[in-house]
Amino acid sequence: MSSPLLIVSRGSTQHRQWRFLSWGYAVALAILVPLVLQPFEIGKMNRALVLMVAVLAVNLVVGFNGMLALGHSAFMGIGAFVAASMVQDELWDYWMIIPVVVIVGFAIGIIVGLPALRVRGLYLALVTIAQAAVFPTLVNIDELGIARRTGGPNGRDVIEEVDRQESGFSSFFEWLPGVDGARGANAYRYWILLIMTAIVIALVRNIMRSRPGRAVLAIRDSEAGAAVYGVNLPLYKTVNFALSASLGSLAGLMWCLDKGFVAGQDFTFLLAVDLIIGLVIGGVGTLQGSIFGGLFVVWVRDLTKRISIPLGFYTLDGDGPLSAAIFGLILILFTFFAPGGIASMVTAMQKRIIQVVPLTPSGDPITPLESLDPGPSSTRATWAMRFAIAGPVLLVIGWVLMNVDNLIVGTLAFALRFAIVVLAPVIIFVSMNELRAAKAGRRGENAAAVSSQAKTAGVLGVLSFAYIQAFALNIALRAHHVGHLARESIAVNPDGKTVPAIPLVSEAAKAKDFVGTPGEFCGTSPSGEISDMSVSELCNVASDAIDASETPVGFWLIGWPTQSMLSLVLSIIVIVATIFIGLRYFVFADEKAETASEPAPEDVGASA
Repeated sequence: MSSPLLIVSRGSTQHRQWRFLSWGYAVALAILVPLVLQPFEIGKMNRALVLMVAVLAVNLVVGFNGMLALGHSAFMGIGAFVAASMVQDELWDYWMIIPVVVIVGFAIGIIVGLPALRVRGLYLALVTIAQAAVFPTLVNIDELGIARRTGGPNGRDVIEEVDRQESGFSSFFEWLPGVDGARGANAYRYWILLIMTAIVIALVRNIMRSRPGRAVLAIRDSEAGAAVYGVNLPLYKTVNFALSASLGSLAGLMWCLDKGFVAGQDFTFLLAVDLIIGLVIGGVGTLQGSIFGGLFVVWVRDLTKRISIPLGFYTLDGDGPLSAAIFGLILILFTFFAPGGIASMVTAMQKRIIQVVPLTPSGDPITPLESLDPGPSSTRATWAMRFAIAGPVLLVIGWVLMNVDNLIVGTLAFALRFAIVVLAPVIIFVSMNELRAAKAGRRGENAAAVSSQAKTAGVLGVLSFAYIQAFALNIALRAHHVGHLARESIAVNPDGKTVPAIPLVSEAAKAKDFVGTPGEFCGTSPSGEISDMSVSELCNVASDAIDASETPVGFWLIGWPTQSMLSLVLSIIVIVATIFIGLRYFVFADEKAETASEPAPEDVGASA
């Protein structure tokens, strides 16, 4: 495969379809997270969203401006303590504090940034390291009432928990996926943090594309060159550093909003190191790198803590004395095999799949697409066929490996199952392009073989894509239904307040299919009260409710989640509609158009 599988011009129909599909996958993933993940896993995703904004703040200075600043954990701490104090002492709501935190962070960034202009390189790194190291001590000072506001060494609790039930907008936010049932509080905060993260990324993206953003990038590439072109170096450096500090403070507010507790020990230099790790592993100087970096620091670090590797004479345990060695080994491997970070690795893989040809001012491709076509020697249809066969095979292997009780094997199984999600749309697009190329005569004597392979691969790709859609819909409906049952039943605690009754899943309920019968599936405590079980304990029990709805035998090979009749009917509709639309408008679209365009014999004779 010497050339990309797809070559499209920017703004073309296929390019728009590819972008629409990419955004559709992103939206589907965002919706499924609060429905599929367990409550504690949603909490980890919330922390990853917070770190995305924090890594992006570091990226503004290090990646986009070329300044080596390593003290953003202090800015996060400032934002978190300001938010906690305003909420707890002044009784403000979180949405009212956002502009205050941003302004405070910007002002402190100006104060710190002005002296930082006189130093650069390792000296600037040393100054910011001192800033990160000193901050946890500063919040414990008794003078000026600082310890009273911050809680001193014990930290500060924020009693106001951000939850749908306490927000006053229960009916409005009820439609958000996952906010009902056992996942309610974590899922509700997930949506708030997700929206805030998306807004921040969109704003930074627009800033970097504006004139000030291009000036910042010019300073990074060459300070002397930027000065020659009239860029005010002190002004843009200071403003960019202050903007980075304000985003770091906003990440601190998001930290407080999610955890409900802040302490100086949370914002030590170790957090600053995590932010740098996320930046380097994710990709320096890219917006996508901030997203990948936040996910990497949270999920991979947690994964390494649960890994156990027997080495014969010693077991490398994630909870043992060499726990950091596993994480360090992963960092070393990324340094060697992906020196540009995950973002560069994903970009390189994407370029092997699709190449977007830019346009000239007149709107034509800068390079004719025909000149980039491999011609009769094309092997794209063969690769599409290989992918079409590999996708279902990897899916089945992944589901079989899920029965192995091992963390590394489970991670591999998840990756194999996820492969079909990436391969299915690629197969459809490649097959469609090869059919067009064969009909246009660009495949020479191989046209018949190419068309046969492309049609077969296209049909398999459409079937795989139909499976993906129906499976995702089935999971979402199942999770929503379980949460609906938990919300409908109400238990009363000793204080007289009502809370959602948590499904108490019995072994008998786990042994049979879930058909949505409340009496068989869930119930409250015998007295109708929470009694000796806390709400958190009941929520932990409820986290098994989703697992109880899976058929133990049934479709275990492909992992099909049996649900109610409504879910089954909707899944069948999605499968049929996807197959019909995919075959009609993608795989066989050109063949139908060619048949329709041929004149009838009598019309030819009449015209003669």
